[in-house]
Amino acid sequence: MADHGATTAVRVESGDAVLLRWLRTGGGTGRVHSVFARVVNVLSPQDVLIALAVRGSGDAPRTLTADVADWAGRGIAAGQPVAFAPGGVTLGVPGRPLRLTAEGARCWYTIRPSLAGLPPGARAAAAAELDRLNHAHGPRGGMLAAAPGAGPMAAAVVRALHAGRAALTAGILARDSAATRRGVLALLGLGPGLTPAGDDFLTGLVLVAALPGSALAGLVPVVRDAVDTHPERTTDVALATLREAADGRARAELLDLLRLLERAADPLDLHAPVRAVLAIGHTSGSDTLSGLAAGLHLEEELRGPL
Repeated sequence: MADHGATTAVRVESGDAVLLRWLRTGGGTGRVHSVFARVVNVLSPQDVLIALAVRGSGDAPRTLTADVADWAGRGIAAGQPVAFAPGGVTLGVPGRPLRLTAEGARCWYTIRPSLAGLPPGARAAAAAELDRLNHAHGPRGGMLAAAPGAGPMAAAVVRALHAGRAALTAGILARDSAATRRGVLALLGLGPGLTPAGDDFLTGLVLVAALPGSALAGLVPVVRDAVDTHPERTTDVALATLREAADGRARAELLDLLRLLERAADPLDLHAPVRAVLAIGHTSGSDTLSGLAAGLHLEEELRGPL
């Protein structure tokens, strides 16, 4: 990558431990995928999507959190080269390259909880509480209802989301892998945005399925196969999020909430972590929370009385 001017150094405050480990030895040239005020998405030389987030964004897989308030006004644009070298990455902004240095960054590790030890009825009670808080605190995602005043197209999408969820739920309860796959594909990529509502719902659901001892474990390979064979159906960001969730990796806010459920926390203790989940994206938090609740309901039904 050509040097067109003095390089500006930006410190990486924290990062996914897996990604930071790779950065210690990784090298090559990638490119900027997409640019937003709070996140710059880049592709590694191996075409792995990586998020460069601003401070305060929270920890997540494939994410580096940088010591900047926003990315606006820095000249970063999609398609620009990104140099990966031990210790950091350099965005090839013409005239003012931007170097993100990862030395000394705090490592964030994914620690998966397990809900396998919860007593009968606990999962259903937790799911009901998550549903209640989701409806109460909004903004509600498409998995709950159409937005007030939504036009015919938006309302049709919500109806399709609900039909897809019903088909997926029926397939899972029947332990029918073909029907389950059809349900997954009915939701994959459904809805607008970087992570469509159907994908956010699937993220929450498969995250529950990926927990140790889950009765939904059979859903994980179905989702992996669907996203691997039909990547064209959704966005690169949604694909990356779903693949990580299938490995039991997700944003810190989601894992923090699951750890509270693991400890059978008092419902009052769930309010703040649920609000943190609901703050993800515009309605992504709500749709992902719907997926978590659905996963807990299904866990209870599949396990039956013990």
